[in-house]
Amino acid sequence: MSKSHSTARALRLPPLNAARVFEACARLGSTVAAASELGVTHGAVSKQVALLEAWLEIPLFNRSGVRLAPTAAGARYAAALGRALELVDAATREVTDSASGPTRVVRVSTTASFATLWLLPRLERFHARHPDTEVWISETKALVSLGPEGSADVALRMGSGPWPGVRAESLMSDHLIPVCAPKLAARLRHPPDLARATLLHDQDPRAAWGHWLEAAALGRPVWAERGPRLPNSAALLQASADGQGVTLAYAKLAEPYRTKERLVQPFGPAVPLGPTYWLILPRRGTPTTHASRVFAAWVREEAKRSP
Repeated sequence: MSKSHSTARALRLPPLNAARVFEACARLGSTVAAASELGVTHGAVSKQVALLEAWLEIPLFNRSGVRLAPTAAGARYAAALGRALELVDAATREVTDSASGPTRVVRVSTTASFATLWLLPRLERFHARHPDTEVWISETKALVSLGPEGSADVALRMGSGPWPGVRAESLMSDHLIPVCAPKLAARLRHPPDLARATLLHDQDPRAAWGHWLEAAALGRPVWAERGPRLPNSAALLQASADGQGVTLAYAKLAEPYRTKERLVQPFGPAVPLGPTYWLILPRRGTPTTHASRVFAAWVREEAKRSP
């Protein structure tokens, strides 16, 4: 056997957990922030940093200021550790993703209305691009636990948050518009004509008729409280398409019906809601799958394309 193969490879490696903790401290500039990202206590972070400094026999931080600033040597070391940890992370993801077999699964938690009216009509494009990835959709309005040990990998939500313990990315804004079947719209020329129509009501307080009527300078008349209450946007839009009344709709969710001219907007105004649809991801540092990452990237692209 040659000498190059018989000689052990001598690597001088620091305590790896301490190195990981130090890299997080240097990157985030705070032991508190590092403790939050790593899911450990502030005291544990301080001990690991002290352990690494003792092993290296050099100081890694200047401790004179309020913010935790690395020394020149510490900054260089942290940058090198960051690159090394990224390589390990990428290699680990590649191994675990390939071990799951040719078919990958992403578990998506969302609401029934968003799934039916926005996500499902677009999924064919996702499957065309990622034929080896299956999308499993579950429906709930409550935020579920995310990550390998949770009940979903990613979530899609409507509202304004906050959602503690996760990362929330704004996907799209929206606005509220009245919609109804074309035959009913022919009898509605101006907003006050709604007093003679059946108003359909959403249980979502953001989509309450009172917001739109005030924007239309009609105040909050007594007749605005009359009418059926339905559980979600999907049910409301279907009822309106069947001619049962006028719905105050999220414009993006009503788009499939409006495109097919099953619903029309008889008049304005369109009431802006601001950021309305969100991509919810596990908190930073939680392991994620290749399938969940490609799905999240695809959702962001679709949101930009959405009218």
